[in-house]
Amino acid sequence: MTDTQQRSPVRHLVILGHPDPGSFSHAVASRYAEVARANYQMVEIRDLYAVGFDPLLKDIERPQRRPGVCGPDVRHEIDLIEQSDVIAFVYPLWFGTPPAIIKGYIDRVFGAAFLLSDLSRERNFGSFAGKSLCLFTSSASTGQWLEEQGIMSSLQQSFGRYLESIFKFSDTYYSHAASVVDGMSEALAYQHLFDVGEKARAICAEVAATRHHAEI
Repeated sequence: MTDTQQRSPVRHLVILGHPDPGSFSHAVASRYAEVARANYQMVEIRDLYAVGFDPLLKDIERPQRRPGVCGPDVRHEIDLIEQSDVIAFVYPLWFGTPPAIIKGYIDRVFGAAFLLSDLSRERNFGSFAGKSLCLFTSSASTGQWLEEQGIMSSLQQSFGRYLESIFKFSDTYYSHAASVVDGMSEALAYQHLFDVGEKARAICAEVAATRHHAEI
């Protein structure tokens, strides 16, 4: 058996937060998975609405309550993260912020690996350190309007870069599709999904290259 055959495939965990199975966000998740699999990498899509994920943080789960209780649903999500090399979030922006179910996933799942004392010291998180973080977002607003309002830069700073810093992700990738509305033209939808595919292809190549260099 060759080294290539022995090497485990790159694994992607796609965390999807949209209640409509026919939504553009679902199309983005499918396109991402299609490209990753075409690059001989493994993908699992976690449709949070479809699996009935509970986004409500319990009092006993808060970092202030440590040692807290990690429920079986959170433990399952952490196990999936630990098995993955890339964590990709796919969601729309509603009122300029991620949907509540995405924020709840961060609160409950990411929060289960976090201690308040970590804010004052360096720590490598076993479940997160060294993995790649990807944010695929969409909005009805135009990209120009979002930039003028400072919304995109604010979200990247407060959500992506904050998570990268706290949880020691190795890289963070962003992709935003603007002007996504009911009845948008086929040409615009095609262009957005083409861009998603190109971003996914680049991520697959970079993560595979990083893995290769780490193993030689």
